[in-house]
Amino acid sequence: MARHWAVGPVKTRLAASIGQDRAREIYRAMVESLWAGIANPLLERHLWATPENHGESCEEWLQGASHAFLQPEGDLGARMSAAFEQARSCPWAAVIGTDCPALDAQVILEAGAALDHVDVSLIPTFDGGYALMALRQPQPGLFLDMPWSTEAVLPRTLERAESLGLKVALGPPLRDLDNLEDLQILQSEGLIPRA
Repeated sequence: MARHWAVGPVKTRLAASIGQDRAREIYRAMVESLWAGIANPLLERHLWATPENHGESCEEWLQGASHAFLQPEGDLGARMSAAFEQARSCPWAAVIGTDCPALDAQVILEAGAALDHVDVSLIPTFDGGYALMALRQPQPGLFLDMPWSTEAVLPRTLERAESLGLKVALGPPLRDLDNLEDLQILQSEGLIPRA
């Protein structure tokens, strides 16, 4: 799921520290690197683009998608649920965002392999959310009334999965890019180039 780098605000908390132009440059480079890093003959890359009137621009920017879709209206949960619904005929699917530069094809394949033993595979982030969710079949109940963009997303998702009788596997946590501290850490780890 990707937002076009040139349209609307991107990485607003980071931009408050380094300026919107620099935040756009970092976001664009990070997304391009992530997109290249998830290319693998064992995976189909489906692009879910936003905003609506820039879907074609996203396809031109991030080429090589097996399929491209516009993200539907609604909150993040509604958009993720739609992506899983679209992939219903696949053996399994993973939804990722574009904020976690350590995600690559190997991480996705390992999350998918975990579904041999569980119903939900998650890669947590250090800020209380998750960078990846993998499912064998749509689970719309996982996405309803979630406190998106808060530190409560992962705990609430785990509670919801338990209430739905779903077994969950958690992979090693990764850092996503939200603010200046994240940027500095990711740069020190070599995951985002220094300017």
